[in-house]
Amino acid sequence: MKDIDADRLVDRTFTWPDAASPVSLRQVLHYMGNCGLFTREGRPSRVLLTPEAKRFLDTGDVDYLIAVLHAHVRFFGETLEASGEGLTYDELNHIAVDSFGLNWKSLDQVRRRVHWMRGTGMVEYWTNGKITPTKDGLALLSRLSLVRPSDLESQRQAAGLAAELPEAPRLLTERLNEVTEEELKERKRVLGYIAGGANMTALSRLVDAAATSLSRSEFIQFSVEVFEVSKSSAEQSLNTLQGLDLVVQVGPDQFAATDLAAGWFTSGEAVDLIRHLHLNLAMLGETLDALESESDSGTLTAILAERYPSSGLTRKDVTARVALLMEAGLAERIGNVTRRTAVGKALAGSLPLQQRHGAHRDSVLSGAGAVAKEGSQRLPLPERLAAEVVNSSTDSANYQRFERALAEAFRYLGADVEVHSGPAKTDMVVTLWISPTTRRRIAVEAKTDGAGLVTDQDVKFMRLSKHRARHHADHTMLIGPGFDTWVSQEADKEGVAVLSAKQLAEAVVRHSETPLYPHELVALLLAGQADALERAWSKTERRTEALALVVNAMWKGANDPADIEFGAGALDVRDIWRETKVLLETPLDKKEIEEALAFLSSPCVAGVLVRGGDHAITAPPELIALRLRSLASVIETKAVGMDSLWSTPANTIAASSSSLSDGLPKPNPSSNYIEPAQVRTWAKAEGRPVNTRGRLPESLIREYMRAHGLSTD
Repeated sequence: MKDIDADRLVDRTFTWPDAASPVSLRQVLHYMGNCGLFTREGRPSRVLLTPEAKRFLDTGDVDYLIAVLHAHVRFFGETLEASGEGLTYDELNHIAVDSFGLNWKSLDQVRRRVHWMRGTGMVEYWTNGKITPTKDGLALLSRLSLVRPSDLESQRQAAGLAAELPEAPRLLTERLNEVTEEELKERKRVLGYIAGGANMTALSRLVDAAATSLSRSEFIQFSVEVFEVSKSSAEQSLNTLQGLDLVVQVGPDQFAATDLAAGWFTSGEAVDLIRHLHLNLAMLGETLDALESESDSGTLTAILAERYPSSGLTRKDVTARVALLMEAGLAERIGNVTRRTAVGKALAGSLPLQQRHGAHRDSVLSGAGAVAKEGSQRLPLPERLAAEVVNSSTDSANYQRFERALAEAFRYLGADVEVHSGPAKTDMVVTLWISPTTRRRIAVEAKTDGAGLVTDQDVKFMRLSKHRARHHADHTMLIGPGFDTWVSQEADKEGVAVLSAKQLAEAVVRHSETPLYPHELVALLLAGQADALERAWSKTERRTEALALVVNAMWKGANDPADIEFGAGALDVRDIWRETKVLLETPLDKKEIEEALAFLSSPCVAGVLVRGGDHAITAPPELIALRLRSLASVIETKAVGMDSLWSTPANTIAASSSSLSDGLPKPNPSSNYIEPAQVRTWAKAEGRPVNTRGRLPESLIREYMRAHGLSTD
């Protein structure tokens, strides 16, 4: 703070006391985040001390410094209170996650808070691994206003209170009143890249810069200087702003803020920006409207897919929209879910929204929706399939509907499904192909309940064990809308996996975004394997994120004049690490970067050229993605005739089971002479539901053969 007070320029170096070499001040400020001690302004960018920071410098009051940090950083003073008589880092992290809803995957955030507390003498670290408050820490606690888990519940209850909605500028009001249904349908789905991020601060600075007209080169130079992006990224940002009608071309090479954007900038109301963006960004107001109940991103994606099937929003698209709504104060996160605020509710009721498809569903994954239309002639989107799994689980009058939904869900996850159903019968057997010599068979018992809770009156565990033995299954699974404590306890004793319909639905949606292989997904169907499943998904998502970050870092380097001058645009592993480390809470390690580079440089992808220890990108990220999509398309096309891979040869015995071959999946009768693609084409023409991949049902194949005069012997 003393260094910044003496020199306010951001683009310079800073040397920590006793450090051997200087570091970038911009990097230091990034690590500090929004802590209440610094603000930025101007061109070139300058950093200023807040009044609170100046007061601390003048007084040296450590208690005041902790109070400032506590006011701006979640679970800060609460860390001090939670440590009580002494807790480990792991125990503190559990409190943050379980009681305060912080989605932390590592101990980094807890460690950082504790280090601040230790540095200011508020806690001590004992040799037994416990963090314990000092006398000074305990004395400060009485002076801090702390958030407790019960306060979060109070916030939930306050969400329904009425709020006053700021009046929109005249031009914006007129535009909202005249927008048509066709215009709403034609809004762009992808938000696009914005220099500085899709946030109020970045957008306001960009619109302000273009307020009085500037050239393309001036806009690019401004973005490069203020947000430290490449020229190509600045160009993309300009295109995005034009697509959102925030900036318009007014001359051969001149751009200016639109009248509507200027109206928002003049009013200074975040609500007006959302109103404006709603006119150009698909499903923005509709997302706010769908947040009438607390939802996670997967649930919200499913709700929107049900209401607007043609929108094509992915979970990533929905997350980006929720982030905008939260920053505008229209939505808020409570634990692991999001819900709209009172102002958000008022705005949702005032916006012109796209017409919903079919009957309205108040909630998709809460189980409160209407009955889904039967006999759909196409395989539902993952979100629609997830919705049907949950909705059918409470349709007690039609248990077969739930069984059909489960069968489709398991097939979507890559499993082979045998449906038996009927009184005293196993509902279905799910088989996962683990390896050429291993299959894992799970006997599935499905239970519906109109009230959403399966009780001990509904489950006979002795019968479940008989079903498992009858079908030579390795495991048993119980699935329903929800289960009471007794059922869960008995299932744990019997080694029976218990899965709620909502958990399966969430798995379907997550699988659509980050597919897992059968040997990884098997953890979903086994008792006590939830942690293993989460690890598998987290690792896969991490690898995907690493791949994207490496590609973008290399493309940035390939377009950076300095990198081109000194290294011909090629980067080594350390260069990529430096470029990406500020983008993640836990930076990529050397192995993760090397794995991504090895994949990108493989002959099939050829997206990276290796030059000794350096790597150079060979094409824009968009074209690399297109190459990967083409590879996937070829694999899928060639796999259409490979349905027999899901069947088990008669001489193969599953290594995970002592059962004979007659207990394994039966060979597909069509695998030798009937093209599955022909069966699918015929089924669609006949209005029959049919999966787009995986093993075809034997009953469907036999019907096809009978319809074409083929023998079914």
